[in-house]
Formats: sequence, structure tokens, C-alpha cells
Amino acid sequence: MLPALGLQPTAVRVDEFIGQVKRLAARLPEAGYTINLCDNRYLFTLGFCAALVRGQTNLLPQNRATATQTLLREQYPDSYVLHDGLDNLIAPCPAFNLNQIDLRGEPECDVPQIPASQLAAIAFTSGSTGQPKANLKPWHTFVTSSRMNAKEMLGSDYHNTLRFALATVPAQHMWGLETSLLLPLFARLCISDQRPLFPLDVANALQQLPAPRLLISTPVHLRALVSSGVTMPETEQLLCATAPLSTELAQATEGCFGGDLIEVYGCSEVGSMARRRTAHGDVWRLFEGLEFAEELTVIRGSHLPQQQPVQDRIETSDGRAFRLLGRSDDMIEIAGKRGSLQEMNKLLLATPGVVDGVVFMPEPGQQTITRPVALVVGNGITKQQLSTRFAAHLDPVFMPRPLLLVDALPREDNGKLPRAKLLAFYQQLRS
Repeated sequence: MLPALGLQPTAVRVDEFIGQVKRLAARLPEAGYTINLCDNRYLFTLGFCAALVRGQTNLLPQNRATATQTLLREQYPDSYVLHDGLDNLIAPCPAFNLNQIDLRGEPECDVPQIPASQLAAIAFTSGSTGQPKANLKPWHTFVTSSRMNAKEMLGSDYHNTLRFALATVPAQHMWGLETSLLLPLFARLCISDQRPLFPLDVANALQQLPAPRLLISTPVHLRALVSSGVTMPETEQLLCATAPLSTELAQATEGCFGGDLIEVYGCSEVGSMARRRTAHGDVWRLFEGLEFAEELTVIRGSHLPQQQPVQDRIETSDGRAFRLLGRSDDMIEIAGKRGSLQEMNKLLLATPGVVDGVVFMPEPGQQTITRPVALVVGNGITKQQLSTRFAAHLDPVFMPRPLLLVDALPREDNGKLPRAKLLAFYQQLRS
């Protein structure tokens, strides 16, 4: 881990980290759950691991809003908050600022042993309805999936080759948790605790890392980095997830960073499931240890608490290599004609001058005639140019109406765009 707490970056040795984890664990209160709201990646990791050592469960909310904290406290009264300077803490709630706890002491070489059956974390996702959905993660699930992820994402030499990584995603969400917290625990991966946003800051943070470098990000962020024109340091590998990645963006990203881009497919219930080199094809390869079942409608693995439904339609010839045909609710029908929202979104995001955007179906009643809506974040592109682009590729019944230019979409920190947030945002635009 490379803390960057406004000081000169220094590497924390494993024995130093273990010592700090044990000292923090000894100072945590008696409780069943900890709500980890630390923004700094190193402090988040310290809190996460200390809670495990104490036999507690980490609650990982989808955001740090006051309403979210209140809901968690109501559902888990036997809980407390770990943070690193959050201002909007709810009261009364036991809270501990890790920036104010002195963890100095002797290094420790004895790695704590966590019971395999211990409930390590509960990850909350917003879900399609906007109501938080709890995903239970026993420690043995994390252990097995992390070893799978290390091999699939980093290669068979993951335990030999030392890599230096930067993640632009938060650690609270599953993609960030798997790659920026768990991977460093199970592979030879040294992760920076910086989470830069702007292209120049990303370039500077990468430049501070020794080679070989690894960047962990999302399609939305990669699009902004590539289109910025900022020269990026050579980055040997990039990992990307949370939203569909186009072939064009994948190729542009590899050209910009000079390394291989691996796109990862997964969900909060299962975690990372499959990978592909998107710049070279659209076929996914399922991770070893996972398998499709029940006519490709569920996925299962011996480490998962239970089999999970697959939200996307799958096409496969051998059960391992597969293509995604869109989500089960992706197909729409208007005036007796069928169209794919996924294809419309691919068309939109491949349009020059589009920074971000989404095509979606509103709720019945939000429009007099229900038809696709397009919300677009543009860079110099006009509504007329967008309409011309759609008209050249779509049947007239699928032309998005309205087509609105907006400053930004209400994405979460991990790049996802929950439908409930999207619909509320659209309603605000119409009011």
C-alpha cells in the first residue's frame, strides 16, 4: 500500500500493516457491525481488516449520504461508524475518525486467521427499485474469489510479479473492493491510496508509481481520460468494469496508455465472473470455478452462498466462452417493432462529441407516448447532429424523444447509473 496522505509517498510493509490492523482491532468497540465510510483507501483497508480480526461484519453502503447512514443504523442497531473526517455523520451513533487514532507500534509478522464462515461484509447495491439490496459475503467467498480474480486478471504469475496499481474507483463498491482491497491481500500488488479524478491528476499519480503499472477504472472515466488529450504514462495493464465498454473506446484506451485493457463482467451478488480483451473481440471467458446452469439463467460456484440469476441473455457454444445479448429487459417493442436499448446506447456512446449518455425507456405516465429518451453529455455536439446520427441508424419509431443535452448524468462513484436515480433526474428535467 502506498499512502499519499499529503505526505511524501512511502510504501507500507506487510508487517507494518499487520501491526496497525491488530492495534486498531484492539481499540474497536464491542459490536456486531461496522459501517466503513473511510474515503482514503489505506484507512478503509485498515478498518475493513481490523473489523474482520475483531469478528465483526463490514457494512458497505452504496454512498455516504445521511439518509443511507440512518437506514443502516435502523437495520443494524449493533453498529458503529469508521470514517476519516466525514462531516455529515448522524447522531447519536458511535463514530471513530481513523485519522485521529495513533496506530504507531512494532511490526507484526503473525497474520491473523479469519474463520472461513465469518460474515466478512454485507455489500449494498441500489438495485433497480432504488431500495438497498444486501449481498452477504462470507470470508471464504472472498478468499476463493480473490484467488480466482488474481489468476484471471493478473495472470498465473500473480504471486511472483510485483505490480503497482492505481484505482479511480471507491473501495466501498464491489468492483473497487475486489480489485483495490482484496487483490493486494492475495497477490503481489501494491496499491496507491490516491483516487484521482481529473486526467492530469491521474497521469501524475501513475507517474509516481514504479513499473509495471496497473490502472483500475470504469468505462466512463476511461472515456474522459482518453478524450482529454493528456499524455498518460505507459501503463502495462488496465482493468475496467461496471458498464459496457465499446470496442472503439477499448482500442483508443490501449493506444493512450500503451498497455492491455481487460474488461471484467460481473455483478454485486457474484463479484467478477468473466473477462475479455475488448479491443480484440466481443467474446467473454468465464472464470474457472464458475459455471452457468439451468439453461444459462443462473451462475454457480462452490464458494458462493447460493446460485445467482444471470440478468443478461447469454449465447455460448461450450459453456465457457460466451457473448452477451443484452439484459432480459433490454428489448423494447413500439408499434409492433422490436428494438434493443443496448444497441441504441452503443450507437450513442460511439458518436464523436459524446462524453457520456444514456438511452432508456421512461416509466409509463412520464410521457404521453412512451418511447426512448436520450440524455447526452456532449462536447461541442448539437441536438441536430445527434438526431441526424440516430436517424441514419434507427427505425423512426425508435428515435429518442425527447433528446436532451445535460451537464452530467447522476452516476454513482463506481460509474453505475441506477434506474431509480435516472428516472428521478429525468423527472427533474421535465418539471
